[in-house]
Amino acid sequence: MKKPLLSLLGLLSLTALTWAETPATPKAAPGAWTPPAHSKLPPQVKRFGAPDAKDGLDYLAYLPASYDEDKTKLWPLVIFLHGSGERGKNVQVVRKTGLTETLETRGATSYVCLAPQCPPEGRGWNTAVLNKFLDQALQDFRVDKNRVILTGLSMGGFGTWNWGCEHPERFAALIPICGSGTPSKTTSLKGMPIWAFHGDADPNVKIAGDQAMVDAAKATGADVKFTIYPGVGHNSWTKAYNEPELDSWILAQKK
Repeated sequence: MKKPLLSLLGLLSLTALTWAETPATPKAAPGAWTPPAHSKLPPQVKRFGAPDAKDGLDYLAYLPASYDEDKTKLWPLVIFLHGSGERGKNVQVVRKTGLTETLETRGATSYVCLAPQCPPEGRGWNTAVLNKFLDQALQDFRVDKNRVILTGLSMGGFGTWNWGCEHPERFAALIPICGSGTPSKTTSLKGMPIWAFHGDADPNVKIAGDQAMVDAAKATGADVKFTIYPGVGHNSWTKAYNEPELDSWILAQKK
């Protein structure tokens, strides 16, 4: 009986020694995030405005593979507004979720996509700053000013409704996801193509707010589609940005 007992003790000692010699996996610092190494479409990192300007924005730029082949072609432009969780001073965080993540996973884009980062102190998207950002983008990229599509999720969904209502003349279409806004402002959206998305089990942004915006926009003459995902919570953007017909819908929009 002693030999089996000694063997068992020896095995336990060896296992403990092995665990002690195996380095622990380093833990990420709180709030840190590392861009995925497997990205099939890494973005360009750019800056609008002076480095310390209060009305400046860091942003990501995703370009079609053939963007540099034809210097005369004008591309559709999609502006993506992230949610509240991606605010800050590290623009790489904007790659975490939403349209940016979808494009990087897909590895291709059929339009120019620009994704600015809201500063950490911003409670929401500032349309005055965004207007200046868009002015500069129309100069810096070969895009068609008549084919600018605005989209965003959560806080960015609110931003999409708000910016779109305040300056409908700037956009060919709107794609708000799990957002909301002020229904009375939709009177400016007559004729605007809109494709909205929401999960009916969203605990963060209740679907009633988006439904009110959709109903008001329809009443004012907007061309509205509203896709509701049964049983889906706040993360309705994953399904929305992977809708098979979304890309062709985007490319069909023109003022």
